[in-house]
Amino acid sequence: MIALTNTVIKRLILEQIVEMIDTGGIDELLQAGFSAEFLDLVRHRPARDLIKLAEFPHLDIRIRINEHTITSFLHQLDQMRRDAVLREYFVVHGASVRLICDLFKVTAEEARALRAQLLPPEALSGRERMPPDDVRDAIYRRWREITTTLPVVTPRERLYQLHQSFPQLRIDTLCRLLNEFESESAWLVSDLGGLH
Repeated sequence: MIALTNTVIKRLILEQIVEMIDTGGIDELLQAGFSAEFLDLVRHRPARDLIKLAEFPHLDIRIRINEHTITSFLHQLDQMRRDAVLREYFVVHGASVRLICDLFKVTAEEARALRAQLLPPEALSGRERMPPDDVRDAIYRRWREITTTLPVVTPRERLYQLHQSFPQLRIDTLCRLLNEFESESAWLVSDLGGLH
């Protein structure tokens, strides 16, 4: 438990208690250990009394923080930011709209809007030439290495790692190459290989 010393926070907590009483939260307060007499006494006090009470130096108000809940939420925020950065990276580096939709669970309209926001209209239209055989072989070797060493990582993270090794190629080109290596085409590229 943390002892509060800030009078504004103390006043806000007292006001929260009164608001809970007025909005039907009295049972929750009773279950939290407050007595009915205390709640009745606080409820009928004018606001100026709560302000004076909060300023009283010996008023002991303590809070308990659920560290696990806060940590979990902060990790979710970090992941949301990471997802947004990756989504933009995929758009800028030539992933098809279909792939962006599949990997990031967004609509085609959202993917197109992001593309329009991040890229000039003429960017990444048409198909990029396929790289020579030695580069294709290197891509395949690197892909096998990534899938072996990072088996539990999401497909988008693996594809990002692959693109980091071959940044001169567009992501849709890497997907077309990966589809050549696999028995079934797993990577979604548009018919033209572009972002349409």
